[in-house]
Amino acid sequence: MKIVLHKSLPLVPLICLWSTCLMPQASGQEENQVELRFVAFPKSTDIAPLELLTGEGKSVEVELFTNCLSKPYLVPAQQKWALGKSGVDASGEPNFEVFGQTASIASDKQIILVIRKGANNSDGLTLIPLDNRAAGFGGGEYLFMNAARVSIGGILGDKKFALKPGEHRIISPKPSEVRGNQSLSYVKIFFENRDDGATPFFTSEWRFNKRVRSMVFIYHDPSGGSLRLHVIRDAT
Repeated sequence: MKIVLHKSLPLVPLICLWSTCLMPQASGQEENQVELRFVAFPKSTDIAPLELLTGEGKSVEVELFTNCLSKPYLVPAQQKWALGKSGVDASGEPNFEVFGQTASIASDKQIILVIRKGANNSDGLTLIPLDNRAAGFGGGEYLFMNAARVSIGGILGDKKFALKPGEHRIISPKPSEVRGNQSLSYVKIFFENRDDGATPFFTSEWRFNKRVRSMVFIYHDPSGGSLRLHVIRDAT
């Protein structure tokens, strides 16, 4: 998909801000700002930078990591978030090629989950916005994202869950056991096998910490096709 931008507006990258200060408009008033952080999966060898469309003729380069959340980007609020690449079409007009987009949500702090559909970003991206405020995804909670081609089910602490391909869910379990000064949650994950039904895939003990949230990605390895699990922990 390509969006043709207004020819009179140059493609000027916005400044990525680390602080939570709002950027004033030319009129002196303050426009609504949203703090975005990104995480992408699975890992890609595509080193070409991605851009976030932030308005007509405006974009900002963003970094996508697999092992951690990106730094925060403070950008003007949009109805839709679109990642892609800016360029110039055959007629010389600037355009923006969209690799993936999603509707925004009602939160001034958001995490954008970026799920790659192929080896390269240009193969397509699925974007999933999450509320990054403590009330939306806070400490002691687990986000499970099924980026695999099969249905997933499991047990974490006192919670059971089931996810079809492309689905995600945030779980707030109670610890299964307190061992010394550590709280533990038992986890068992299964995948749907057409021949054998629910097939065990992963079993472990995870430390439970109310000050840490976890993102659990289940996916098929693009190179070998085997089912994998990857966990990112983020202090709140």
